[in-house]
Amino acid sequence: MMLHVAPIPVVLTSAPSSKPYVLLVDDHEPSLRRLDQVVRLSGYRCIAARSGSEALHCCDGILPHVVVTDYSMPNLDGQGLARWLQARHPSLPIILLTGQVFDERSLARMRRLFAAVLTKPVDVERLVGLLDRLMPPGDNCDPGQRRS
Repeated sequence: MMLHVAPIPVVLTSAPSSKPYVLLVDDHEPSLRRLDQVVRLSGYRCIAARSGSEALHCCDGILPHVVVTDYSMPNLDGQGLARWLQARHPSLPIILLTGQVFDERSLARMRRLFAAVLTKPVDVERLVGLLDRLMPPGDNCDPGQRRS
């Protein structure tokens, strides 16, 4: 049985407002959809991008407060995206989601570049806890979506 997943609309200019938001980056549509649902159900605004280059374009508008990116993507992978963003916005926290297994040396390099390295399938509680910690204090969540 084939499951049909509707495409996620991608906003390529800026977030819907200047409120804090999370930029989600993954070239695998079902993974991006699931991540989008998790972040939104946790009460955070987010924008989904299907590639590293789309993510960079999203950052031309209002800069996200946290980026969550896949590692393996064509053209501009998660590591390249993180390096580009960190060079221009050194305080921007970036979370890496990956199904790839790294050796200790590579993992140590990833931990210097990313605020956190999480494996797929993602531990939802851990991801939401990281977002809670990395988003700026104050009005992080959409109205009516606040978690108690």
